[in-house]
Amino acid sequence: MGFWDIFDSRDKKKRLSHIKNLIVLACADGEVDKNELGLIFRIGINAGLTPEELNRILERPDSVKFYPPESYKERIEHLYDMVMVMMVDGEINEGEMAFCKVVAMELGFSHEIIDQMVRDLVEMVARGLALEVALQRLGVR
Repeated sequence: MGFWDIFDSRDKKKRLSHIKNLIVLACADGEVDKNELGLIFRIGINAGLTPEELNRILERPDSVKFYPPESYKERIEHLYDMVMVMMVDGEINEGEMAFCKVVAMELGFSHEIIDQMVRDLVEMVARGLALEVALQRLGVR
């Protein structure tokens, strides 16, 4: 942990953690596609992170500790982003899918529902459904 990390809020640590998971996911198939990286950076910038912070995570993902979101909605949003990163290069790799399911368990989803939830999210992203529509379909308000 760097000196400045102690001053980061819990919310910022969750955002950094989410980007770290997206980067690790993008690396799961052995190569980071430029479309994956572009999407991850857009998600990070939209979450209020700086390009410098994003580059630091990219260079040293192990420097970021896992901070899961508390709300069910945020956890679904994280999975949605993961599915988007998995699919942006046009392929879903087994390693990516496995990592996505591991993170889903770390986010607190039960093992029994993870396969179906990830399949549902893959279908929604493939159909181009916006996050808000996907949340509604999953019963999240």
